[in-house]
Amino acid sequence: MNDIRQEVVWAAFNKAYSLSDPTINDLDKQFEFRKKIALADESLTEDEKSVIIKLFNEEYDTRKIIDNKGTKRICENCQNECLATLRCEHCIRNYLKEDFSNWTSGNNDIDNLIQKCQMETFQPDRILEWIPYNNLQNVKYLTKGGCSKIYISTENILNGILKKSN
Repeated sequence: MNDIRQEVVWAAFNKAYSLSDPTINDLDKQFEFRKKIALADESLTEDEKSVIIKLFNEEYDTRKIIDNKGTKRICENCQNECLATLRCEHCIRNYLKEDFSNWTSGNNDIDNLIQKCQMETFQPDRILEWIPYNNLQNVKYLTKGGCSKIYISTENILNGILKKSN
């Protein structure tokens, strides 16, 4: 993709939202309207329009799942009826469920909380997960909280991606 002007993309995204009719309660109609607004914007490059459409698709999928309404489709992989268009919420949850036995925090309460959050997630790019301490890099003290010390760190993300893709 060429250089994407982030500020222009967000301005067009927000413009499409502000032009939406708030009295229309149909997610499908709102989504189509916003797409038309973005695609008609001549100040955007084709790549920028693609980015905005992707953002609309992600938001649309999340809204449909949260509200449990909208046009459904049959997943090509699991054959279940799903609401999301970019992914299948059932396949994501099944993938996460299959991985439950491959990790533990060492604390059943924490494990159960993480697993519950994973089974209720709306966005696959915002999944709560356990990261073993030895996967963390650059651990640094940040501050002291009410009853604990708070540290920040980075995970060795590339290794995590490589493990999951194998």
